[in-house]
Amino acid sequence: MRRRWRAAGVLAALALVLTAPLPAAARQEPATPATVPALTDWTLAPGHYRHTRTTRLVADGPEERRVAGTLADDLRAAGHGTVPVVRGGARTGDIVIDVRPDRTSLGTEGYELRSGARLSVTAATETGAFYGTRTVLQLLG
Repeated sequence: MRRRWRAAGVLAALALVLTAPLPAAARQEPATPATVPALTDWTLAPGHYRHTRTTRLVADGPEERRVAGTLADDLRAAGHGTVPVVRGGARTGDIVIDVRPDRTSLGTEGYELRSGARLSVTAATETGAFYGTRTVLQLLG
């Protein structure tokens, strides 16, 4: 009888330890996604993006359309289906390519990638937007 009580006590203590909340120092934050080249700045934010069979690439200007055309070819080659390149407003599930020369803080090769109901790649140059689409391809893997 005495051994049963000890075993029950050990099991109860183990259950308590396993269900107790972890201290903040022990919690693991989601890791920065592994990409090549590695991301230099990563900020986790709420929301998520889902690529579906209705995804479109939204690109208005000539630079954006060239980048989007390359991404469409690469998505098809990677098994993500045919993704049309369109102009105009983005809807849920779309990928938006945006070259904005006024975003000088991004530099000539930098880009900003935002994920939510749609995915947006914003860069100051066509080169930066292209590099952003390389990251998108890796993340969609």
